[in-house]
Amino acid sequence: MSLPDTGAENNLCGGIPFADVVERHWKAVYRLVYRLTGSAHDADDLTQETFLRALGRRDTFRSGTNMRAWLMTIASNALFDLQRRRKTARPVPLDGDLAQGDGPEAGPAEQAELNGLLADAIARLPQTQRAVFLLRSQEGLSFREIAGALDLTEETARWHMLQARRQLLAQLDGQL
Repeated sequence: MSLPDTGAENNLCGGIPFADVVERHWKAVYRLVYRLTGSAHDADDLTQETFLRALGRRDTFRSGTNMRAWLMTIASNALFDLQRRRKTARPVPLDGDLAQGDGPEAGPAEQAELNGLLADAIARLPQTQRAVFLLRSQEGLSFREIAGALDLTEETARWHMLQARRQLLAQLDGQL
């Protein structure tokens, strides 16, 4: 997504050019909404929607706060708006190409199988637990930032993370 350079009106607080914000955070926003929707088409639309909303609400960004957390809040709200419009929930498979991290030492076939097992287990988590788990494990947000992004208390975000971990361990017991 490229934005026309029209000067200061496309800057955030502190004079950060909005095009730089898009370039720096596009993949993280896309990764989150893709994992939550399971649809590349929806992820494209929601990522664009997130940055359009951010541009329109750039005056609400407070300098010195976490830009990624602010964008994840906007992305989460865009997703919830879409789901309210559709009034349906869909399972979310995790694309192996987007999986990150160093898994156990295994060959490509074994690693792909492990990634698939983990992706299936994550997709079976309830939506809020899945969102908390992905924001914490993949995006590195603090529980305070996750709580703000998902309109939860910090304690509730921690509880959802605990429940997600328990469910993942139970689902993957003996398979890893």
